[in-house]
Amino acid sequence: MKEKVLITGANGSLAKRVKNNLLSKGYDVVTLTSTKKSADNKSIFYWNVSSGDVQQEALENCQHIIHLSGFGIIKPWTETNKQLMYDSRITAAQLLHEKCVEYGVKPKTFISASAMGYYGHSVNHLCKETDAPSSGWLSDMCVDWENAAEEFKKLGSRVVQLRISLLLSKDAGFLEPTALSMQLGVGVVFGKGTQPFEWIHIDDAARFVEFAVENKHVSGPYNMASPQKFSQYEFMKYLRSKIAKYSILVKLPQWFLSIIFGKRSIILIGGCGLSSEKLVASKFSLTYPTLDSVIEKEFKGK
Repeated sequence: MKEKVLITGANGSLAKRVKNNLLSKGYDVVTLTSTKKSADNKSIFYWNVSSGDVQQEALENCQHIIHLSGFGIIKPWTETNKQLMYDSRITAAQLLHEKCVEYGVKPKTFISASAMGYYGHSVNHLCKETDAPSSGWLSDMCVDWENAAEEFKKLGSRVVQLRISLLLSKDAGFLEPTALSMQLGVGVVFGKGTQPFEWIHIDDAARFVEFAVENKHVSGPYNMASPQKFSQYEFMKYLRSKIAKYSILVKLPQWFLSIIFGKRSIILIGGCGLSSEKLVASKFSLTYPTLDSVIEKEFKGK
């Protein structure tokens, strides 16, 4: 019998890849939508975090839940948006747990997105999964996010949290506009450019989710980051050397970024290094461990 997997955030680039990977492996994959007319009650079911609704059929006989929903963190940090960011991550996870208890569902696995923001934005060493979280609302949100996932242990679930770094691919929101800007002659460096630039190819992140579903030794938080390390300036300089050698790199000062992005600028000018030691020790093999391999795939059609 096919194992059933429920995925939230199914419209996101990562979730789409996870869904396709699992379908190709023969899993019964269902997703959730907040738009009633989009629900077909077969593979797409309705939920509403605000009203606390989740269709029971979505969770029935569900062996694995993959929680990837999250309102975009780069959106303006208004109080309304910050609440949406919180609710789409934490309140949504709490709702899933509440409904699992109500419906008597005990998933084998609960896999949740988290973020490297757990560690803060001014760390001078490679952060390991055992490190304490930073403070501030971004870090606090990550802590609450992971704690909401931990509640599934009470149902006997194996819990995995993905502390995701920048996802690289042409459709993931960073690489394509950055490359286009360079090809037009200018690459942008945020602040001094000395901040750590952590990344992972989106296909590898999606494959790790599949790996986590299928391997019981995978448990707890994992830094989703390539072992190849760059500062932001080094990353941009390397990318330029491969796709647009004629372009120039322009450093946008912190004060300018603060005017444009407000408090969100910390995402651009801050940063922390991530240890990939636990990811490597899990025996998961990255298909794209180097920036060269990413460039080969994304820009040379391989």
